[in-house]
Amino acid sequence: MKRSKTFVVALLAVLMCGLSAEVFAGGSRAPAQSGPVTLRVLQYELENQQMDFPNLWFFQELEKKTGIHINWEPVKDADWQTRVNLTFASMDLPDVILTGNVDIEEYGVTQGLLVPLEDLIPRYMPNYYSRMKMNDADKAMYASDGHIYWIGSLIAQNINHDGNHYINKAWLDKLGLQIPTTIEELNTVLRAFRDNDPNGNGIKDEIPFSGGDLKHQTQGLYTHFANFGVPLVNFVYAAIDKNDKVVFPGYMDGFRPALEWLNMCYKEGLLDMEAITQDSNTWGTKMNAGLVGYTTYLRLINTALTPEIAAQYVSIIPPASQYGVSVPRVLEVPTINAVITTANKHIPETLQWLDAQFETETMMVGYNGPVKAGGPIEPTIKVNAEGKYEIVYVPENNALYRYVPVYHARFFAPGDYYFNIYEMPSHRVERAATSKQYADAGVLEPQSFTILQYLVKPNSEDALQISRLYTEIDKLMQESIASFIRGGVTDANWQTFLNSCRSVGVDRYTALYQKAYDAYLLTN
Repeated sequence: MKRSKTFVVALLAVLMCGLSAEVFAGGSRAPAQSGPVTLRVLQYELENQQMDFPNLWFFQELEKKTGIHINWEPVKDADWQTRVNLTFASMDLPDVILTGNVDIEEYGVTQGLLVPLEDLIPRYMPNYYSRMKMNDADKAMYASDGHIYWIGSLIAQNINHDGNHYINKAWLDKLGLQIPTTIEELNTVLRAFRDNDPNGNGIKDEIPFSGGDLKHQTQGLYTHFANFGVPLVNFVYAAIDKNDKVVFPGYMDGFRPALEWLNMCYKEGLLDMEAITQDSNTWGTKMNAGLVGYTTYLRLINTALTPEIAAQYVSIIPPASQYGVSVPRVLEVPTINAVITTANKHIPETLQWLDAQFETETMMVGYNGPVKAGGPIEPTIKVNAEGKYEIVYVPENNALYRYVPVYHARFFAPGDYYFNIYEMPSHRVERAATSKQYADAGVLEPQSFTILQYLVKPNSEDALQISRLYTEIDKLMQESIASFIRGGVTDANWQTFLNSCRSVGVDRYTALYQKAYDAYLLTN
């Protein structure tokens, strides 16, 4: 339920009064212990970042505050799931797993290798616990057995989708073209980008249409299935239609036409031939070289794009096919930020170390940079006259990642808390504006995939089946989509695909989600 404004203001006052006057604030002190504590941490790392976790200013200061030393084991996004699975299979368990996704039902409920936290959080994590139930955020945290096995991450920012569509307006203007609103108009624009010299360098090096791998949620090719009425995401291969039926995206009317369109783009040299396999770094290099006309991304401000390149692009509604547009809808619910394994011998100290990072100012510093003079760079945030944290400036070229963890930080801020302490910066305002643009255009899927991903609660047996079926379906979808884009779609290979879908258990997969979703509807 919603907390009252009086409660939030009172909580804010307590938190603000407790802020340290030191360069690096932290509400928690070193826990009582018989000697130094060292924790082994398996840490998810973004593919396009080079993080030096042991030497980050933020974590060095945190160790001074808490007395806890971390042995970091960073793992890149592309290798994450394999590494996590091998870690549990080998029983070579770290003390903590941070930021990346972990199969809670498999490793918590079924195998019992994760520590239940619902009784420990109130005792050892006062900062986190004080906002855990705000805006009903905790509703997404319970596993099928009723336990909570993870610490959440949440940044309320009024967003409703991830993969936003962008087109190079500077190129359109140079060629005298309008923003495309249909697939036919988009095809005309892409061919014009290919055949002319919109970047003006005298070389035919333009890439009309690019993406940053196959299934990336912001710039992958999966995002373009939305133009054909198919809300395709790699997190869960299921969608909820307007009749509350769980459907498989591969069975939707627009799925094959989307593949045929992508193949046409590939054959005609409209689609970047490396888009299926290239990582976000390679995609970003092409973007910043001024080579790309049409793509999807998270936002333009405070990203991997240079300001000069970002200024060339405008947000557009996905050009529509005859099947309409259906963009995956995001709900702002907590995601997994930390789990503690049963190998951990210092659980109270670990929870206190985590909670120190949820202290208001420490949390803000971890995500946004220093707030006081004397840090590694000039303060990037400040407390304004209204008592809210406000961005002073954002270092260019993602330089903030050299000092603080940013995306990899502990951050938990439901709306009733966050909007009382934070003055939204320009890049957050931009995201909210594009979300409003998409909502007003009516192009979001009827119900959010987030419901299936986080809110429905299959029983342990069903959850295990869903997890195992997902692995096979994900493999089939990636291989099939890549093959269709490169080689085309025929009646024969399409029928082979449909047969393969049934043989790997797509029908069982959607039936299990339907069962869990029906139960969710009854209780919500």
